[in-house]
Amino acid sequence: MIGACSEKGGILIAAATGNAHKLGEFRAIFSAFLPEDALTVMSQKDVSAITGQKYIAPEESGSTFGENAYIKASSLDNFIFASDAFRSFASGFKAVCVIADDSGLCVDALGGAPGIYSARYASEPGSFEDADDLKNVEKLLKNMTDVPDDRRTGRFECHISALVRFGKAPLYSEVRIETSGDLKGYIAREMSGSGGFGYDPVLYLPEFGKTTAMLDPEEKNRISHRGRALRKAAELIYDCVAKL
Repeated sequence: MIGACSEKGGILIAAATGNAHKLGEFRAIFSAFLPEDALTVMSQKDVSAITGQKYIAPEESGSTFGENAYIKASSLDNFIFASDAFRSFASGFKAVCVIADDSGLCVDALGGAPGIYSARYASEPGSFEDADDLKNVEKLLKNMTDVPDDRRTGRFECHISALVRFGKAPLYSEVRIETSGDLKGYIAREMSGSGGFGYDPVLYLPEFGKTTAMLDPEEKNRISHRGRALRKAAELIYDCVAKL
């Protein structure tokens, strides 16, 4: 969503995602650190609208969540600042942050799988296309059929990579920020809850007595792997910008 705070010297967050759920989490977390009129959060689609060119996401060829997050952040950063139209738009902001996350579910009984392949767990071998959430979950549950309850431990992991540009147009200085977070639980034997996305319906949290998909949005943002990583990143980004 493109806001109207560029004229006020606010902060622009360009998120390397087309996932509406993730974008909502990004906006909710950063809103806790900045007043609404000082923050603009936009997606890859918004960026493309400003540049007049279609953004093509890079192949996530890294071997870790951290590597993939940086690949996505640096790709979008290079794309937007190669555009005269975007540099002109961004010059009205106090700082511009291009941010990306890579996250997934790591199951101990499966040797850490699906891990970095979480989004395409049920895709055809060799495919870089994401699979349907339901198909991914169904494959996971099938592979976990014979795993006893006490060995069904797993965790969501998230790594954030953020590139913050500030200074005089065209925003010459840059700071790289990396953070991570996780959320541990157990893999349930069936799906429960209608909230969230991805594997949320099957990560059971004993301390809450419910799956991640059964948490309300505010509660989820407070404890989730992405929420934890984003808060760390938001704090560092805010501290960086506050010194300007």
